[in-house]
Amino acid sequence: MPPAKLAAAAALLGGALWILYALLGGGDDPVPSALHLLGLGCLLVAAGAFGTTLVRSDALAMRIFVGFASALLALSLVEAFRQPDNAWYDGCWGIAAVLLGGYGLRRTRGGSRRTATGAHAR
Repeated sequence: MPPAKLAAAAALLGGALWILYALLGGGDDPVPSALHLLGLGCLLVAAGAFGTTLVRSDALAMRIFVGFASALLALSLVEAFRQPDNAWYDGCWGIAAVLLGGYGLRRTRGGSRRTATGAHAR
């Protein structure tokens, strides 16, 4: 699976888990806590997989470094403004992740196929 599709699918799943977490009211109960942690893991995988697509290099170490940095950036962005006992904060991030993940899964690469014309057309 291409990294862009993996990132979109993980974002869609993680966002859906966070929306479900918010609908359950959050808290420290085992089920909502598990949903929150699984959703966070999926969103970190999504950010890391998307980060690897930003590097146009064959250097594997650079791709891994940028993917890891992207996941940490996403984590710090979510956690920077967190308020205590506010489950819908995560729910709003979940809605954003579902929208972006759904868009990423529906998007096609390559665009339209046009017939080549001009001096170099074959």
